Amino acid sequence: MKANNGKLQQLLSDKKTLEQVAKSPDAQALAGIITQGRDQASLKKIAEDAAKGDTSQLNQLIQNIVRSPGGAELLKRLSGTIEKK
Repeated sequence: MKANNGKLQQLLSDKKTLEQVAKSPDAQALAGIITQGRDQASLKKIAEDAAKGDTSQLNQLIQNIVRSPGGAELLKRLSGTIEKK
């Protein structure tokens, strides 16, 4: 797990790679799934609650993504893209 944290920290500090991943079709599709039926305020509240330790709404959001048509495959492809960077 520690190696993954190091990789994540490295990715987060690499703005060029983050930008490439964020502009990818898979990231755009994920953003569409995340925002579908939600406004900015509700997404902000989910993020704020998660930062405070209440991840229940974030977990629900992730479950919705995984259950959406193609959502699990989309997350798998994004993970693979990030691993290659």
